[in-house]
Amino acid sequence: MITKLPDEKSCREYLAAQRWPDGVPVCPYCGNKGAYNIEGGKRYKCKSSACYKKFSVTVGTIFEASNIPLDKWFMGLYLVSAHKKGISSYQLARDLGIAQKNAWFMIHRLRETLKDEHPELLAGTVEADETYMGRKYASDYKGLSEAEVEYLQKTKSNTKTKGAVLGLSERETKTVRVLAFDENNAINIRKAVKNNVKHGSNLYTDESRLYKGDEMEFLYEKQSVTHSKMEWVRYSPGLPSIHTNTVENFWSVMKRGVYGTYHQISFKHLQAYCNEFSYRYNTRKMKDADRFTLTLGNIERRLTYKQLVHGKTGQKETGTQTAG
Repeated sequence: MITKLPDEKSCREYLAAQRWPDGVPVCPYCGNKGAYNIEGGKRYKCKSSACYKKFSVTVGTIFEASNIPLDKWFMGLYLVSAHKKGISSYQLARDLGIAQKNAWFMIHRLRETLKDEHPELLAGTVEADETYMGRKYASDYKGLSEAEVEYLQKTKSNTKTKGAVLGLSERETKTVRVLAFDENNAINIRKAVKNNVKHGSNLYTDESRLYKGDEMEFLYEKQSVTHSKMEWVRYSPGLPSIHTNTVENFWSVMKRGVYGTYHQISFKHLQAYCNEFSYRYNTRKMKDADRFTLTLGNIERRLTYKQLVHGKTGQKETGTQTAG
């Protein structure tokens, strides 16, 4: 795929064909269908008399307002989506011949394409397990009010500063969803489960108290295994085998990627890393070229440098990615 797009011109033509399959450009400002070709086909001008704005094929996408050539963007998209354990900004900078700071910003913008904007409820047999990843650094407080910073510093402890992560795995489709939290507690975990798992499903967990409660027992066919007693799998008549091995296998993949590639990650961007690893895991059976094409269909979203560095993360709430 990448070898067929060797330069800026071919990449722009390919991107235009992907965004506008019928060959008619759509204005990203007013939504009008139809535009004039200007500047030798590099840009367009809206045909609507109420708009007449000029735009390129990258406006309204993660590529907008970037001085990096589109062929390097495409190569970066291919590498980020294809590397099973991720790729660091230093390695991507060397591969593309750009500055490390630019590669860091590029990776974060590319991670926006890996986020599921409209997730469906998980159903059937769903495994749930939690772990800790991502530490808090001074930069995590950028964009927060003084009261929010004071609250976070007062509640700081060895566990709360690591970033709690909940993994949900739908066994039938082997689909994983990963949610990051500021604090690992029953309120956050139970709310995330209720927002992402269809009521009436089989919910399999370990012996953690976070999943216990009359409400959880009422909403789900809940079963658990006791890891502290070396119970990894339990069989019950009429039920699928009871275990959390699927989601724990995912943890092994993600943690090897985090420790081996990124070494350490900030809680501020933890949800973005979760989206990255779960996306690759859920598309693991696809060919790299097919995954590239699929990912390219998710580029119509924006992430500015100001939003990335100074914007609020929203991870203080219960579950930053919710189906509904």
